[in-house]
Amino acid sequence: MVEHATVIHGITRDKTHQGGWVEHEPTGRAVVRCTCGLLSGIVAETLAAQIADDHRRTAAEARV
Repeated sequence: MVEHATVIHGITRDKTHQGGWVEHEPTGRAVVRCTCGLLSGIVAETLAAQIADDHRRTAAEARV
Protein backbone atom coordinates (compact mmCIF):
# COMPACT_ATOMS: atom_id res chain seq x y z
CA MET A 1 0.00 0.00 0.00
CA VAL A 2 1.29 3.46 -0.89
CA GLU A 3 0.87 5.89 1.99
CA HIS A 4 2.27 8.89 0.14
CA ALA A 5 2.03 9.45 -3.60
CA THR A 6 4.21 12.49 -4.29
CA VAL A 7 3.95 13.93 -7.81
CA ILE A 8 5.74 16.77 -9.57
CA HIS A 9 3.58 18.60 -12.11
CA GLY A 10 5.67 20.53 -14.65
CA ILE A 11 4.12 23.79 -15.83
CA THR A 12 4.09 24.47 -19.57
CA ARG A 13 3.03 27.41 -21.69
CA ASP A 14 0.94 26.68 -24.77
CA LYS A 15 1.97 28.48 -27.93
CA THR A 16 -0.52 28.24 -30.81
CA HIS A 17 0.88 28.40 -34.35
CA GLN A 18 -0.68 28.98 -37.74
CA GLY A 19 -2.44 25.87 -38.94
CA GLY A 20 -3.79 25.12 -35.46
CA TRP A 21 -0.93 23.11 -33.98
CA VAL A 22 0.09 23.82 -30.39
CA GLU A 23 3.57 23.75 -28.91
CA HIS A 24 3.91 23.02 -25.17
CA GLU A 25 6.86 25.11 -24.02
CA PRO A 26 8.39 24.31 -20.61
CA THR A 27 8.52 27.23 -18.17
CA GLY A 28 11.08 25.77 -15.77
CA ARG A 29 8.48 25.88 -12.97
CA ALA A 30 6.55 23.09 -11.26
CA VAL A 31 4.23 22.22 -8.38
CA VAL A 32 4.76 19.34 -5.92
CA ARG A 33 1.66 17.60 -4.55
CA CYS A 34 1.27 14.65 -2.20
CA THR A 35 -1.70 12.62 -1.01
CA CYS A 36 -0.82 13.65 2.55
CA GLY A 37 -1.73 17.26 1.74
CA LEU A 38 1.66 18.69 0.75
CA LEU A 39 1.29 21.45 -1.84
CA SER A 40 4.47 23.40 -2.62
CA GLY A 41 3.01 26.18 -4.71
CA ILE A 42 4.82 27.22 -7.87
CA VAL A 43 8.59 26.73 -7.57
CA ALA A 44 11.57 26.16 -9.89
CA GLU A 45 11.67 22.61 -11.35
CA THR A 46 15.00 21.88 -9.66
CA LEU A 47 13.59 22.95 -6.30
CA ALA A 48 10.46 20.87 -6.92
CA ALA A 49 12.59 17.77 -7.43
CA GLN A 50 14.42 18.46 -4.17
CA ILE A 51 11.17 19.07 -2.26
CA ALA A 52 9.69 15.80 -3.55
CA ASP A 53 12.85 13.84 -2.74
CA ASP A 54 13.07 15.30 0.77
CA HIS A 55 9.38 14.63 1.37
CA ARG A 56 9.64 10.99 0.26
CA ARG A 57 12.71 10.48 2.46
CA THR A 58 11.03 12.09 5.49
CA ALA A 59 7.89 10.01 5.01
CA ALA A 60 9.97 6.80 4.73
CA GLU A 61 11.88 7.65 7.92
CA ALA A 62 8.61 8.29 9.79
CA ARG A 63 7.42 4.78 8.94
CA VAL A 64 10.48 3.15 10.52
